[in-house]
Amino acid sequence: MRLGKITQAAWNRSVRKPLKKKQCTVGKMAWEQKCAELEQQIQRTEQSQKTEQDQKIETGRMTVWSTASAGGKNANVGAYAVIKAAGELASQKVMAEGVSIHAILPEQMQEEDVKHLTDTVGELCKKMNLEICQIQVETSSFVTQMVVTATAVGEKKSTAIREQEMTVAGEELLLCGYAGLEGTLRILDESEEELGTRFVPVFLEKAKLLREKLVLPDQILSVKEQVSDIRQIGSGGILAALWELGEELQTGFDIDFSKIALKQETVEICEFYQLNPYLMTSAGSFLLVTGQSEEVIACLAEQGVSAVRLGCMKDQNARVIKNGEETRYLDRPAADELARWWKEHA
Repeated sequence: MRLGKITQAAWNRSVRKPLKKKQCTVGKMAWEQKCAELEQQIQRTEQSQKTEQDQKIETGRMTVWSTASAGGKNANVGAYAVIKAAGELASQKVMAEGVSIHAILPEQMQEEDVKHLTDTVGELCKKMNLEICQIQVETSSFVTQMVVTATAVGEKKSTAIREQEMTVAGEELLLCGYAGLEGTLRILDESEEELGTRFVPVFLEKAKLLREKLVLPDQILSVKEQVSDIRQIGSGGILAALWELGEELQTGFDIDFSKIALKQETVEICEFYQLNPYLMTSAGSFLLVTGQSEEVIACLAEQGVSAVRLGCMKDQNARVIKNGEETRYLDRPAADELARWWKEHA
């Protein structure tokens, strides 16, 4: 493909036309117009009657953004970028309403790759009821693989004081989804042929179906009223997410390492490449802090989402991980294993 933005003809063939078939809205309004529309909705919002105590708190609505990137040779990376961006908004208890996508491709990629990108993103956004406000596609000599950046936008209630000022000591810590799953799927996308030298086709096809196990924003937000904190598991895997959660809440915890949920396909693919799944990116999986674990687990089960108890938050600095009779303390975040895999297999 030529350097710079793709031609209008190619954009119509491989972006607009596929999305139109999926009944996705794109190009209907520019990104700035979408944000302006949300701002107008905010201005029209009427504040409900306040109690005497509430008079001291100014409430309204504010527009929030979240940006995430994903890179790789397989055009499925566009979907992972969208999941990450929308998941980060969900971590703020915000439902994404629109998304803007910017894809940079190496010169050797073909228009068919653009169509694949559009198909996967369009299918996902339709499933998430997410409006595609804009898609930009260009090629560059500065990249050796596809890099897709997604910016999700939504609304949240704004107040003069922080929503999260409660103590979480004594509340339970849950894992929603599976550790290392996103990284596993991305390795599978990139190295299916090599994995075929070790695993039978049935195993690989079963592994591909695990995309349905990635937790979407509407599923996690179904329990937002029952949880104190939500954190998407991103770069560095679940161990990095646990560390970041403790740092943000300024608390410790006591968890059972054996309770961390892994799919067998993740275990076997990670063993093949000698990777640690607990240090591998897992967008589409979340940590939840709640004092209503039974209700949360039951509600998520109704959404088709698996959640398990890991342990409890503690009013202490120690971040304790128990594994059978072994007890250790959580280390600072290490490098992401998917990034290491890329470095070794580029």
